[in-house]
Amino acid sequence: MADGTSDIQTSGPQYFKWNAADPAKSLQDFRTFVEEEAQKAINWYWRAKDTKKWPSQGVQFFALVLTAAAGLVPIVLQIAKGLGLKLPDGFDSGLIASLLVGFAAALLGLDKAFGYSSGWIRYTVTATTMTKMLQEFRVDWVALSASSSATLSSEQQAALIQRARDFVSAIQLSLLQETKDWAAEFQSNLAQMEKDVKSQLDSLKEQVDKFAKEKAETARTGAIELTVTNADKTDGFRFDVVVDTKTGRFADSVANSNVWTNISTRQGQCKVTINAVAKGTPVSISTILDVKADDTIKPSLTLPIT
Repeated sequence: MADGTSDIQTSGPQYFKWNAADPAKSLQDFRTFVEEEAQKAINWYWRAKDTKKWPSQGVQFFALVLTAAAGLVPIVLQIAKGLGLKLPDGFDSGLIASLLVGFAAALLGLDKAFGYSSGWIRYTVTATTMTKMLQEFRVDWVALSASSSATLSSEQQAALIQRARDFVSAIQLSLLQETKDWAAEFQSNLAQMEKDVKSQLDSLKEQVDKFAKEKAETARTGAIELTVTNADKTDGFRFDVVVDTKTGRFADSVANSNVWTNISTRQGQCKVTINAVAKGTPVSISTILDVKADDTIKPSLTLPIT
């Protein structure tokens, strides 16, 4: 009712007309009217609780299954590997476990956002409370009627009407309280959702900024001016240069010179390998260079030529 799925539907007149000519019958009809209106509200809550009960139980069940699976999957896969099961390269059971836990958390978040479990509890408590009120009203009505004379005096009629009025007020108060509880829960969930979304956006922005900063920092380059001291002793006076960096590999060749230059090497460590042929025999030498942004390093290498 309070969460907007539908309103409590009532049929028949929403008022009662007193017949002064027959107060006894009017009192009986008034009692019936009050009880029927209360029972309609009670019946609505008992029916509506199922719209919350089944989604709540479904969410709790699957969240439990997913959480249990997250703990069991790494163990099962470890046992399977021990039995000779070959898993794909790069397969990480930890990621699967994290994914399952993430799904479970999403289900619980869905339950909280739509108020399935809390709504189920509210509806059940409200219906039970109003049922208790109805039974107390019936008992009190009988007690008041039993203590009255055959012909009800105006004071006795007023007492019965007052009891009915108190009962109707209590029923309406229960409806109002349930609605207030729903409104407070909805506002709290909405505020928490906005807070979570903002936190996630801030975290995402921080990661993007960090990635952009790292990428910009990595993209900065320096220069290498490498001298191969005995390059003139190679066949054809030439040598090849292979540079391995964190982002990949590139190669170059130098002829008729003992100096290789590159003005756009990304900063950081890289491995430089010089390959050549001397007297028909392949020769090679490697070194690790530390390239700094906006700086030029000038290493020198000597090929192992005998």
